[in-house]
Amino acid sequence: MAQQTIDDCSLVQALFEVFRSRGYEGATISLLSEVTGLKKSSLYHRFPAGKDDMVKAVVLYVSTQLHEQIVEPLSNINTSPKKRFSDMIVTIKAFYSDGRKNCLLNVLSLEGAKPEIKSLMNKDYNAWLTALMNLGKEIGMSQKESQMRSEHFLIVVEGALVIQRLTNNAQTLNNSLAYEQKLFFK
Repeated sequence: MAQQTIDDCSLVQALFEVFRSRGYEGATISLLSEVTGLKKSSLYHRFPAGKDDMVKAVVLYVSTQLHEQIVEPLSNINTSPKKRFSDMIVTIKAFYSDGRKNCLLNVLSLEGAKPEIKSLMNKDYNAWLTALMNLGKEIGMSQKESQMRSEHFLIVVEGALVIQRLTNNAQTLNNSLAYEQKLFFK
């Protein structure tokens, strides 16, 4: 028999793992019910709009993680820029299990995403980009160079995750991050 209760944090974490591995279409209500231990009716009780509400909760969860673990630490001027960047690399590797886990952005179809979801994801991207750009300016980059290197870094992270899944080369993300770290502080 399915578990009848699950705390909100554990529920959203379980939903996140399903959406991250299966995408929106592959995350069936049956699978979500099975993974969370809740009956379908209990899922709909907690998320009246169904998967749309679940995806929103997951995106908000990822947003909180991103801000707490990446954006805020990147902005901490009491730590050296190289240490902040290095800590961000460690966090990225852990969050994506060294590239074995997908990025939510990679698996959610942005074409079919609701405007509210796109807006949330866009705000998070811009917050991360801004934190990186500020770090770049702090180490002496011009505004233009800082923006270019920061955008490049984020593109490489997303691209490396996709390519690692495609090729099953377990070192793609790690190698890409190591190279980008050298390039950022060049």
